[in-house]
Amino acid sequence: MLRMKVFIAVVGIYLLGGPAFAEDDFLASVRLRGGYDSNPQFGSGHGSPGSAFIATDVALAAGSKDDSGSWGVTAEGSTTRYANPLLLPMTNGKVMLRGTTGNDELRVTSTTTLSDFNSYNLRASDLLQTVKLESLQDKVKLFVTAEGGRSTLNQTNAIFEDFLPTPLSYWRGAIIPGVSVIRGKAELGVSVNLSARRYAEELDVFGYRRDNERVQPFVFAKYDADEVTAFASVSKLYGKWHDVDFSNVERTLFDASVSWRPARWKTVTLDLNATRRAGETTFPVSPITIDTLYSAKAGWQVDPKLLLTAAAGYASIEYLDSPFRQTTTTFGVGMSREITKDIKWGMDLSRTTGTLINGERANAIIVASSLTKTFAPNEARAKAEDKAKVAK
Repeated sequence: MLRMKVFIAVVGIYLLGGPAFAEDDFLASVRLRGGYDSNPQFGSGHGSPGSAFIATDVALAAGSKDDSGSWGVTAEGSTTRYANPLLLPMTNGKVMLRGTTGNDELRVTSTTTLSDFNSYNLRASDLLQTVKLESLQDKVKLFVTAEGGRSTLNQTNAIFEDFLPTPLSYWRGAIIPGVSVIRGKAELGVSVNLSARRYAEELDVFGYRRDNERVQPFVFAKYDADEVTAFASVSKLYGKWHDVDFSNVERTLFDASVSWRPARWKTVTLDLNATRRAGETTFPVSPITIDTLYSAKAGWQVDPKLLLTAAAGYASIEYLDSPFRQTTTTFGVGMSREITKDIKWGMDLSRTTGTLINGERANAIIVASSLTKTFAPNEARAKAEDKAKVAK
C-alpha cells in the first residue's frame, strides 16, 4: 500500500497572465531534487530493488484583496522518475481557487479544488466545490458549509495483482452547520457533518454496494498567539452502508496540531500533529479505512543562512471489517543552506520501517540533495516601500 513520505516544498507560479498590480501578492519557486531510494515501492524481501531518482516540484500561490473581498489561487505539482526502468514514475497535482466577499455580518467563501495523484499503487482524482457562509455577532460565529464533488479511486489489489479493471467513481455531498464562540485569541465551537456518497455503478467489481450515509458531530477549539498556535477537534463518525456485508461504522476521530515559536529562543521551532481520519478504499471487504498519523518536526536556525531540521512520524492504516493493518515509522534529518537570496541547497536523510498488510516487514532509506529557486517579485518592492516609510 501507499507509503507516507513527508517533505516540505514552497513553490509557486503566477498563472493568471498579465502584470501583477500593487495589491497582488504571489510567490513562485521550483525545486529540483535527486538521490537514492533503497525501496521505492516499499516492498519486502529482495523483490523491491532500490533506484536513483530525480524529482521536480512546482506550484503557485497568488492572490489579491480589496474592499469588496479577496481571491486566491494555489497550485502545486510534482513528478518523480527512477533510473530503474521497471519502476513507474509518480506524479501528482493540485489546484485550489478561493474567493471571499462580505464582512463580519455576512461573509461568503467559495473554494474549488481539483487534484490528481498517480503512483505505483494508487490512482486518485478529486473535484470538490465548497461554499461557506458565516456571520459573526458579538463574539458568536454562526456558519454553514455546503460541499459537493466527484472522485475516482483505484488501488492495487492482491486478487488482480494489479489495479482494478476500472476505477471506482462516486459523487459526494455534505452539509456542515456549526456555531463557535470567540474570546480573545481562543475559539471554541461545535459542528456536524452530514454527508452521503453515491457510486456510479451500483455494484463494484467484487459485487459490493458501497453507497453510504454518514453523520459526524464535532467539538473543536483554536488558539492563536504570538508564540503558540494550536487547533484540536474530536468527532464521532457514524456511517451506514447499503451492503449487508459491510458493518455500520462508529468510530472516534481526532485532529490536533501545535506550532511553537518561543520568543526566548527565536531560532527554534517545533510542530506537532496528531490525526485520525476515515479514508476511502477499494479493499474488497472493508467499507473504509481508519488512518492515524502522528508527526513531530523541530527546526534550528543556526545562523541566518543555515537551517537544521529533524522529524519523526508514525502512521497506521486499519482496514475495517478485517484483521488487516499497515504501519510505518519514519525518522529523518535535513539541512538547508542559503546560497543566494533566492536559491537554497538542501540535504536530507530518512529511514522508514513498517509492517505491510500481509504482515511482512519492510524498510527503506532515502538520501537526497535539492536546489530550490524562489521568485517573489513584490518582495523587493515591499522592502523598498518600508525603507521609504522609515526614512520619512
